Amino acid sequence: MVILMKLHSIKNSLNKQKKLYLVFISMILISIICGFFFYFIISDGNKELVIQTQQEFFNGIENIKYLSSFFNSLFSNFLYVFIIFILGLSVVGFIFIIGIVLLKSFIIGFSISSIIGTFGLKGIILSFIYIFPHQVLFLTVLLLMCFHGCNFCYRLFKHLFMRNIINFRRISHQYLKVFIVSLICCVLCSLYEVFIMQYLIKLVL
Repeated sequence: MVILMKLHSIKNSLNKQKKLYLVFISMILISIICGFFFYFIISDGNKELVIQTQQEFFNGIENIKYLSSFFNSLFSNFLYVFIIFILGLSVVGFIFIIGIVLLKSFIIGFSISSIIGTFGLKGIILSFIYIFPHQVLFLTVLLLMCFHGCNFCYRLFKHLFMRNIINFRRISHQYLKVFIVSLICCVLCSLYEVFIMQYLIKLVL
């Protein structure tokens, strides 16, 4: 009987996690779509500025300094993950965590449409190279950090204001493991972005 109750509790917990993941994934997809269409509603002057920026970026790939670019990319990725990790340790951090993930998703969507708007049909290939697979992997990392960060915030809130007894050692250990795995994935994303993506873009250009 006790085993059945535990299995039922685990099943309910997994169902709740699936629903929460679906909510976060839906929010990310909506944010990407909003970012994609945002390019088409900005003024012509802003479009010209975006096009100029994109052209400068892609033209600059020919003279890229790989080591400095790698560290810049790594610092940026680490910063996203670290900020989410720290915010997850606070009671109200979930609001900012979700905001950061949605902002990154919006930027990715905007990048796709602006690359296509700048380079036309060639931009479809360039945007695919720019996004897949490292940006998809990084979004997955942010999704995991978002889920566990918000979960930690929720548990902390229940403990402080609802007097729920929580095994902080267990959830802290799990949260730390997700953080470490996320940092490792950040390294992989940056390596691909600088040393492989840049090479593929050169072939297309």
